[in-house]
Amino acid sequence: MSGEEDNPEAEILLPRRHLGARVVGWFALVSVILLGIAGLVSNSVGQLISSSTWVAHSYEVLDTLDLTRALFADAQSEERGFVATCKKSLLTPFRSDLPRIYANVANLQVLTADNPTQTRHITRLHTTLSAEIGRMSTAVKTNIMGDQKDAELEIADPADLNATRDILSIIADMEKEERRLLDIRLNDVKYFARLTLGAGVVGIAACFGILGFVFWLIRRETVRREFTEASLQETNERLEGSLGELQRYNDSARAIGLLGELLQTCRNTREALSIAAKHISQLLPDSSGAIGLFSHSRDQIEVAQTFGGDNIFTHDFPPDHCWGLRRGRAHTFVHAGPEPLCDHLVGSAFDFLCIPLIAQGETLGVFSMATPRNLGFTEMERHNLQTVAEQLSLALANLRLQETLRNQSLRDALTGLFNRRYLEDALIRETARARRQKQPLSIVMMDLDHFKRFNDMHGHEGGDVLLSSFGQLLARFVRGEDAACRYGGEEFALILPGTTAEAALARAEELRKAVAALRMTLHGAPLSPVTLSLGVASYPEQGETGAAVLAAADAALYQAKAAGRDRAIRAGEIVRTTRTA
Repeated sequence: MSGEEDNPEAEILLPRRHLGARVVGWFALVSVILLGIAGLVSNSVGQLISSSTWVAHSYEVLDTLDLTRALFADAQSEERGFVATCKKSLLTPFRSDLPRIYANVANLQVLTADNPTQTRHITRLHTTLSAEIGRMSTAVKTNIMGDQKDAELEIADPADLNATRDILSIIADMEKEERRLLDIRLNDVKYFARLTLGAGVVGIAACFGILGFVFWLIRRETVRREFTEASLQETNERLEGSLGELQRYNDSARAIGLLGELLQTCRNTREALSIAAKHISQLLPDSSGAIGLFSHSRDQIEVAQTFGGDNIFTHDFPPDHCWGLRRGRAHTFVHAGPEPLCDHLVGSAFDFLCIPLIAQGETLGVFSMATPRNLGFTEMERHNLQTVAEQLSLALANLRLQETLRNQSLRDALTGLFNRRYLEDALIRETARARRQKQPLSIVMMDLDHFKRFNDMHGHEGGDVLLSSFGQLLARFVRGEDAACRYGGEEFALILPGTTAEAALARAEELRKAVAALRMTLHGAPLSPVTLSLGVASYPEQGETGAAVLAAADAALYQAKAAGRDRAIRAGEIVRTTRTA
């Protein structure tokens, strides 16, 4: 026999050398995977940043187009108002709007220089705008020189309407092209974001799997070589209990990890509370719980979610009834302990745990748990519940912040109605739905008559009261499927899905009468009554696109104002035009 065969020590060392080589190989594989992931993530992040920059560029183009359209509409309104009323106060905004229009067109030329299609559009827009602005300036000069009839003939010229349509059509084409580019760029952002996330998750999972496998190899070989049969048996007996506890801990950790992931993707508070309640019930099936949140006035805690039994939790109570909220940390009540029972908890057969829900320095509510008295809460259960409370607090705070930001981005702050950006998106969505379902769709454009006169008489504060009161009236007037929006200044829009032109006109009349009956006060003093002019247009009678129907409703609104105001006119209706003061 050789020396190695006679030496048991050599027999043990040889597998150890093999084990060491395998461990080194596995760690080398982990290093290679990490380097590959780092390269992929770095490249994906670079692409993501580039795509995000182009998305911001598209939004800037869309905003500039929207501002150009608004300035052109304002200039037309001021030109027509001056020709109709001869008020020189309208010349100042008209003259200030013209250079702003040219400045926006110049900015668009710079922003779209990289896109041949948009460059052709902007060239056409510049030419058409220049011609139309020249015609508008001629009409204004003619009126200044005292020839109001010739100025009115300039405005009534069909070429004026055609030029306006061409300008709006070019802007709409540019918006369509830019939104197409925006969709492509947003998809790129989503793709590289998913790629980055996927690479990170897969790579980390692979590395942890390999490291876990290596750990398992090391542990298996160590146990097999360093312990005898008797000590191994004894170790295994002790290990069974530890593995059971470790398994329970791992199961809890996985469940809590999953809960945290789900909470971060919830869409609203109700969904987050429901998911949290379900997971807690699985973690502690023998326990009951309640989640209470502060009311809007912050003088009451209102229980928003219960599970396992709700007859031991008070559903509404003042915050100082909970010791957890008073102390600002977890409060445990056991019958054998010195800590007092919270006033909002009932039941002598239970032990209780109250954990405040605190996130970003703000207390959101309290999370209360009850377990049978003979069981109590273990240290691991208290730790798990504290972790759940922290995750839930953060999720609720994020949801509240998201809701605030969502309202700010879609709502007009003064009136509480949807803003113009929401109107544009809703118009595209509702037009597509009407086309798909072969249903009518009507749009009502509204303008508060003589708003500037009202503002001059009562000041900007009075004007704000009027806009706010009208916004509240309009919000009460609409149905759940309708969309009431502030279009700009004193102009508003109403989208009425599934409503014919006749029904929309009838509703417009109801709204006009309601505004005429509206009474407002400022600091106890009554404000002047106001009237409302409305224009109604419908899909598909006035156009195949939402923009076309909106333009038709806007034209009907101008017709209503020209016909004497305080009236509702349907697009295409022939009315006699009267001059009003």
